Amino acid sequence: MKNQVFAGPPTAPRFSLCPSTVKAGDLVLIGTAPACALNDYQSNTGGATFYYEGTFTGTVIAVSQISPPVNVALGPGAALYATGTLDGTTNVTTGLTISGASTGTSFGRIDMTGPGLASGTTNTATNIRLGLS
Repeated sequence: MKNQVFAGPPTAPRFSLCPSTVKAGDLVLIGTAPACALNDYQSNTGGATFYYEGTFTGTVIAVSQISPPVNVALGPGAALYATGTLDGTTNVTTGLTISGASTGTSFGRIDMTGPGLASGTTNTATNIRLGLS
């Protein structure tokens, strides 16, 4: 699995309809559920397969507000929230901005095994544990 750091509890990956822009390893919201794409969008099915649990690497911005940015340190276990572009047909949000800004949709936490982020920094390889709101 691309960018998976730790597997979640033994659960089967699940298929979901999604926009054709979804690639393996993309972090998305399916409705309000955080997920990571296991494979690229498949035109024959109109979707992809996703994991809803586990730890995956992704980009996180250490802010408590996106615009204007309000910098905040995010330590291990810090709550993460996501905003992005909602596809109304599939109800999947892509192109996520993941941060500490609680105005977004609850996405997960910085995994307890990884370092946190210094205030105002961006880390493209943060260990993100999905869910656990």
